[in-house]
This record gives sequence, C-alpha cells and structure tokens, in this order.
Amino acid sequence: MPTRTQWWQWPVRALPAIAFLATFGFFFFDKNEAARSVFRAGRGLLTVAVLVGGYVVLAFVLRRFVRWAWVAPLVLTGVILALATWIVRPYYVDETDNTKLVEGPVADASDDEEPPATGATPAPEAPTQPVRVATGVLQGLAGHDASGTVDLIQNTDGTYVVRFTGFDIEGTPDPIVYLIEGNDERRPGGSNLGGLRGNVGDTSDYAVPADVQPGAGWTVLVWCGQFTVEVTNATLSPA
Repeated sequence: MPTRTQWWQWPVRALPAIAFLATFGFFFFDKNEAARSVFRAGRGLLTVAVLVGGYVVLAFVLRRFVRWAWVAPLVLTGVILALATWIVRPYYVDETDNTKLVEGPVADASDDEEPPATGATPAPEAPTQPVRVATGVLQGLAGHDASGTVDLIQNTDGTYVVRFTGFDIEGTPDPIVYLIEGNDERRPGGSNLGGLRGNVGDTSDYAVPADVQPGAGWTVLVWCGQFTVEVTNATLSPA
C-alpha cells in the first residue's frame, strides 16, 4: 500500500507543470501571435532552445543526484517562475516613463517657415525655438499592440529629439528604440537610441546623436533585442 509520504509527493511533483501552464501556457493562449513570432526569428529559436535544454539538464541532475524527492520539483518551479518574470511579465505589467528633454512649447515646421523672396534660395538656419519637423503614428507589428504618436523635434542648437506622445506599447523583454532612414523599416539599423525606458506615458524623449540629420521619410522602430522581433514602428511625415 502507498505510504503517506508517497501521497504528498504527487502534488509536489506536479508543481512545475502547474507553474508552466499558469505562466507560459496562459501567455501562449492569450498572446498567441506575439508568442509565435519568436519562433520565426533565428535568435529567438536559439534562445528558446538554450532555455529548454538548460531546464532539461537541470531536471536530470536534480533527479539523478539529489536524494530528497521534493527538491527537484521546488527548484524547477522556481526556475519556471523566474523565467516567466523575465519573459512573460513585461507583456502584462506596464512601465511608465515621462522623460522630457525638450521643455516649453514646440512649433510645427509649417508654422515656423516663411516663404522666401522671389528668386532667393532659402538657407538652412537653426530654429529660434524647438520645432516639430516630422511626425508619425505608431503601428503594432508581429502581433504586438501599440498606439500613440512619434514626433521628430529639432532643438535650437540643431540637434534632434525623438518624442513618444500619448503612447501605449505592449511590453516585451529588452525593447530597443532605433531611428532608421527609410519608410516602414522593420529591422534594426541606423541609430540606436537606447532601451525603451517605459512602454506607456504622456511624453518620453530620446536624444538623437548629434551627427545624425533625420527628417521626413525616416522610421522610428521599437525592437525586441532578446528575441529579435519587431514590436512597433512609425514612419515620419512632414509636420
């Protein structure tokens, strides 16, 4: 007859499966298209293979060399929960950012321009106040949700700032912001503006390198660096 110890071992052994279904299982059901996009990228497949392989090796070592039967399920459950915190949590927990690098009012380029005199060629001049030279609307990519606008602002010293306004971008692990020349770019390149500080907010500014001269016809892209998947982008049009 089974002993009392053997009876409680069954629910303990089921803990890793329960933790997996409650986190990754729910994630694949709820965010199916976004989850499947990981398997269309080479690095995403490699990352998943390494995680699964490491989990299998750890499970074998624990069950082969640890004498207490309850240790392996508890450790493996902890591993699954840690991975879920890293991979799944960003999709459901928002991080707010409202960093402003440009203070005060911002004029539109169309309002700031004056028609040149007849026969004269207008010379480029630094604006007397921050000017919005281009703007675009965020669109979700690869199953990710995104809304809000992106503005390209020129400062009085001639440098540029990318501003996210009224934005709500579905979170991912390791989101990175790129500024790329070309329309509707969906692969990283151009200028890396750094990690996305927050996926929701009213106003969030990112400095553009001083040697870059962007404008209309460029793309602002948010890219998941860990799994090499596009998240959202906006093609900039004249403001």
